Amino acid sequence: MTLAQVILAATLGCLTLPSTHAYAEIVRRDFTVTSQDGLQIFVRELHDSDAHFDRGPMLLVNGGRSGVLASWDVDAPSSSAAEELARAGHRLYLMDVRGFGRSAFPQEMNEGRFGVPVAVRSNEAVRDITAVVDEIKRRNPDEPRLTGMGWATGSQWLGHYASLHPETISHLIYYNGAYGGPAGGWRLQAEFADPEHPAELNYSRHGSYRLATAEDLAGRWRNEGIDPAFLERYVALSMEGDPTTGEREPASFRFPSGPTADTLKMVNGRQIFDASFIRAHVLILRSAGDFWSRPTDVQTLLAHLTSAASAKLVEIPGVSHYVHLQPTPDRQKFLDAVLSFTASVMRERQS
Repeated sequence: MTLAQVILAATLGCLTLPSTHAYAEIVRRDFTVTSQDGLQIFVRELHDSDAHFDRGPMLLVNGGRSGVLASWDVDAPSSSAAEELARAGHRLYLMDVRGFGRSAFPQEMNEGRFGVPVAVRSNEAVRDITAVVDEIKRRNPDEPRLTGMGWATGSQWLGHYASLHPETISHLIYYNGAYGGPAGGWRLQAEFADPEHPAELNYSRHGSYRLATAEDLAGRWRNEGIDPAFLERYVALSMEGDPTTGEREPASFRFPSGPTADTLKMVNGRQIFDASFIRAHVLILRSAGDFWSRPTDVQTLLAHLTSAASAKLVEIPGVSHYVHLQPTPDRQKFLDAVLSFTASVMRERQS
């Protein structure tokens, strides 16, 4: 399939899947929970009914642009990182923070991009995570284990949540997330910051929410030999949650500016949360070629995790921000790091 066909398919919304489906032993069930302020939050439960080990529940959170299915569960052959984690024995819960993927959009995103507050700040994401974790605990009574991992801003939100609710997360994987430390050195500073106020979003350019086209999503991979089946699903899953996608030319989906606004503070000397309150076992996992997190972010976070049950930094050499998406030897390095960390919670299932 050509990229043009991918864009057309995504625009027409013809590639969505039903809410309950299974591939071999992988079982998916979709549901929603209600956040504290009434917004419906999408969750997918995914597990391998034939897994030989039980690593406990794991919460996966979307990144700062595409929703959680595009972030973690691209259902092209061999492309879903969530499936690999499920086969290793985790019961996955994938959630979209408000304004992303299949979750409800806040009021700020149902109006014009300008003249309204920046949509979806970290404190609002924490409300959504709280509602989902409460439901995970309800579905897994007497289960003390819960691993949390997000992609970039997803990890930032989980870190904020874990600092406020330290008793609920047993293992935290902070993957390619910013945190804090000395200001400067962020690769995206010029693109997103107010030129006169480096810690503030350039609101006059970006507004309350931003727009992404299929070209924005897939253009960088056009000539890199990326599997067309993966591109097809990645684009379609990214676009499917926004009912207004086809109203613009070219087709585009809305996503909140809040994560970028919060990250600008974090990389300019203003922390969003204090990691010293986190009590989980923590793996700080960073791609050496990452453009979102900085080396100083992970070193500062590591120094601040003074109350953590344990804290470890792993940097994967020679890989990008997107390493977990594609089934490559580099992705296996990512999976090996994650599963080595969660091996301590693994129990053998009795047949």
